[in-house]
Amino acid sequence: MSEVWNKVYASDNSFFGEEPSNFAMLCYNHIKLNNIKKVLELGAGHGRDSMFFASNGIEVEALDYSAVGVEILNRQAKEKKLAINAQVFDVKKPLLFPKGYFDAVYSHMLLNMRFSLDKLRFIFSEMRRVLKPKGFNFFSVRNHNDQSYGKRTKVDDGGIYDINGFQVRFFAEQEIRELAQGFEILWIKEEYEEPVTLYLVSSRKS
Repeated sequence: MSEVWNKVYASDNSFFGEEPSNFAMLCYNHIKLNNIKKVLELGAGHGRDSMFFASNGIEVEALDYSAVGVEILNRQAKEKKLAINAQVFDVKKPLLFPKGYFDAVYSHMLLNMRFSLDKLRFIFSEMRRVLKPKGFNFFSVRNHNDQSYGKRTKVDDGGIYDINGFQVRFFAEQEIRELAQGFEILWIKEEYEEPVTLYLVSSRKS
């Protein structure tokens, strides 16, 4: 799958746009209120949200599967003198950081990739491990109200469909609650972000 994203970012250095996502801006309001200083972004891509956080004084560690995306992010962070350290990393492996290292973990649509339920549980357990007590886990996922759900080629019975070459998982709200064991869910909001429909989730390590 990294080859797909490398091709995407090589052909368009700002595939998702230059502006931060609406989700990042929403999360930043909570970051300010809770005096969050150190954030881990998983699936950072070319870094529009990482750069937004860092430009507002947040120290960011950014991980992504795509070497091209990470190269773009590191180059732009260096040019803008932002406190971002980006690395190529496969989130199916244990995270590189010690227990209780971050104030918050952030991921925007990363969990929609083709992960098995066991891998998703592992990813959530690693998020929880690297968070400080009462640390925040902000994540977004495509949901069953998305216009593409159930209308493309089904890959397997886990709610995963092929969308123009990308294998995408769609979530029901109950699935989110079941996966987020060890977290207190603070809110789940639904939002349409062209062209997808998302659940935006704020949770806290319990």
